[in-house]
Order: sequence, then C-alpha cells, then structure tokens
Amino acid sequence: MENEATTGWYNQLIKKAEFSYFGILSMVILIGSCWGAIASMMIFQNHAPIWEVGIAIAATMAANSAALGQAPTKWLINLFVISMIVNTLLILINVF
Repeated sequence: MENEATTGWYNQLIKKAEFSYFGILSMVILIGSCWGAIASMMIFQNHAPIWEVGIAIAATMAANSAALGQAPTKWLINLFVISMIVNTLLILINVF
C-alpha cells in the first residue's frame, strides 16, 4: 500500500482530480479555448509568422480533443498544462 509520502504530489493531484472528472472536462474546454483564442489574437495583432498560430491551435486542440474524447485524467491534465504553457509563451513573445 502506498502512502502519501511515496506517491508524490503530482499523482495525488491526479487522484483528487478523478473525483470531479466531468467538471475538469468542461473547465479544460472553457479555459483552454479562451486562452488559445487570446494567444491567437496576440499573434495576429503582432503580425507574427503563421506557424505561431499553428502551434497555438495545435496545442489547444490537443487538449480539447482529449477532453471531448474523454481521455484518462492524467492525459487530460498533462495536455492541458502543456497547452497553457505553450499559449502563455506565445502570448509573452508577442506582447513585448
């Protein structure tokens, strides 16, 4: 039997997230889509290369596809975090 000290904080987060799986699905779609749209808007306003929009769309759609396909919780959270990091970096690159 594993205790909390050996499982790690990330695995504990995943186990807690499994309790409200459908709530997490809806939040991933809502927050991820809005953040991806903001990233795309900033890219277009900065007249950046089109490949940046492709990266933002790919990251956002990966998380949205996992949510709509009801992927396992670990996949869903990993893709959502990657999407948020990628879109945040693109926003920061195009703001300054």
